[in-house]
Amino acid sequence: GQHLVLWAGSVARPYSLASLPQEDPFLEFHIDCRLPGEFSDAARQFKAGDSLRLGELRGGALQYDPDWQSRPLWLLASGTGLGPLWGVLREALRQDHQGAIRVIHLAHDAGGHYLAGPLAQLAGAHPNVTVELWTAAEVTQALAQLRLVSRQTLALLCGHPASVEAFSKRLFLAGLPRNQLLADVFLPRG
Repeated sequence: GQHLVLWAGSVARPYSLASLPQEDPFLEFHIDCRLPGEFSDAARQFKAGDSLRLGELRGGALQYDPDWQSRPLWLLASGTGLGPLWGVLREALRQDHQGAIRVIHLAHDAGGHYLAGPLAQLAGAHPNVTVELWTAAEVTQALAQLRLVSRQTLALLCGHPASVEAFSKRLFLAGLPRNQLLADVFLPRG
């Protein structure tokens, strides 16, 4: 859930880490390069071995707390908001999280679920993990069906502002206390 500033030439943008310092020998960032933008245009030109400069580490709301061990943990993301939650999920499993973990990823279409395979592998290896892959066409109905199993649930949200707002609103209506919801919003540059 921590952010680093990535520099591509003279263009800098903050991105959330998806890697785990204790597990991964690299830094992992999930960057959506489908749309035009100064950084994404530069990123599309990257080749293996190209250098990036890293800027200061910035705070982030999304990190795993070992005190959550037995509590239900919901990870709701849209688009590349899945990146930091991928790190949180892997850290929770590394620390042997005992509560149920529910991962929901919202994408424009089924092809946008870029971690579907790795998520399915983790769910297959850990009986407390469930994964739901939603598309924009089904999000309204899926949100309406969202129900809390426990008032002890913790929810971590990340992604586009409209998606985070929709997730937050539905969770609040379902009875999740506001202090049990942590969110990072990916603001479009503009």
